[in-house]
Amino acid sequence: MSETPTLRDDGVVLRPLALDDAPALFIAMGDAEVQRFRRQDAHADVGETERYIADTLQRSRAAWAITESGGEALGRLALRVAGDIGEFGIVLRRAAQRRGLGAKAIRLAEAFAFEELRLRMLNANIDSENTASIGLFTSLGFVRTELRAGDRATAVGLRDSVVLSKSAPQS
Repeated sequence: MSETPTLRDDGVVLRPLALDDAPALFIAMGDAEVQRFRRQDAHADVGETERYIADTLQRSRAAWAITESGGEALGRLALRVAGDIGEFGIVLRRAAQRRGLGAKAIRLAEAFAFEELRLRMLNANIDSENTASIGLFTSLGFVRTELRAGDRATAVGLRDSVVLSKSAPQS
């Protein structure tokens, strides 16, 4: 993974995700309701969240803690890159949802991905029943490009996922 920049705007600060964020991020990762649409079950302990963060840092081009002031992680946003296409993954603790933090975080990371990394396209692969996440990305200009039937093996069985995509602005 390359260095993740700190990004700031309009009441949200994305700072590099760190292993020290595990206790704060466990609030989201250990919440079964927040984790309902993930491929893995909610985390059982902070150690599992530490391993999750280490994996995220290893597999992502950029990984941020979503904060309001640069302090405690209210969630995380990761950007994985293959060639000139990036894919976002986001999680926010329940108390931080529906406050605009996710949208602000994605906008900041999107600008970084398109302007600094020169990516051609960004994707989000979302459980087909996760209407909140689908609505979030759709509100930011992402459009549905694919339905992947039976794409997600979860604790509640095989699930469909929706891929939402957004192309880089034309210069």
